[in-house]
Amino acid sequence: MVMAVILLLALALVLGCYCAIHRQKISAIYLKPLLKNTPFEDCYHATPIEQRKRRSIWDIPGPQRIPFLGTKWIFLVFFRRYKMTKLHEVYADLNRQYGDIVLEVMPSNVPIVHLYNREDLDKVLKYPSKYPFRPPTEIIVMYRQSRPDRYASVGIVNEQGPMWHRLRSSLTSSITSPRILQNFLPALNAVCDDFVELLRAKRDPQTQIVANFEELANLMGLEAVCTLMLGRRMGFLSVNTKQPEKISQLAAAVKQLFISQRDSYYGLGLWKYFPTKTYREFARAEDLIYE
Repeated sequence: MVMAVILLLALALVLGCYCAIHRQKISAIYLKPLLKNTPFEDCYHATPIEQRKRRSIWDIPGPQRIPFLGTKWIFLVFFRRYKMTKLHEVYADLNRQYGDIVLEVMPSNVPIVHLYNREDLDKVLKYPSKYPFRPPTEIIVMYRQSRPDRYASVGIVNEQGPMWHRLRSSLTSSITSPRILQNFLPALNAVCDDFVELLRAKRDPQTQIVANFEELANLMGLEAVCTLMLGRRMGFLSVNTKQPEKISQLAAAVKQLFISQRDSYYGLGLWKYFPTKTYREFARAEDLIYE
């Protein structure tokens, strides 16, 4: 077992060195398909093209990059400095260490820039770009592309270029209309009232502490989303009645989706090459929700 681990690490080091040497080529391979059919002039540029002397994106401060692992090594068991269950603390600490602009690097050597300053965020969000590039959730893209019988696209959150623009244009009027949003308020108020009653029922009468608050908050979010998207209450916030089995399974599947997405993003990405436990659990959750 020890020898197997050593051989795996040696292989990872060799591949990592190759990726570091050919990082521009590899980055192009990963990014080019996502920007297919997207006019270059419509994409967001972080640095003016006419500037003679430009600093590279690799000059942005951040955790030390390791070949084949990028900066994800900080989450690995051998080096564990942070916990994936407390990611808010991770990025708060990175902000303290490296400042308001921090570079994170994927194992595929794709750079991700984190902004902490409100003014910087405002500049990016207001930049006039017809086709802004947002890093997709790769495990969702891979799964949905493998099931064209179910999905016509990978979704507005993960699409890029003209397809994203078409989806967004068709939804903008529906999700920003004051009249439509006003119609949702009574239903959402009812969900919030039920959530308050659930908290009162779950609160310890002696300590006034609500156990498993995070789980209850997740149920509240799921009930609100289903109310808006499906036009019906699902009963996730029921206090006195037991939830039907299908409702409980749906809640568990949604929770598993978020766990699998987290593990796929902060792991080594082996699920891209063979169906790991992370990918199998994600696929099962997607199937259950779809069915």
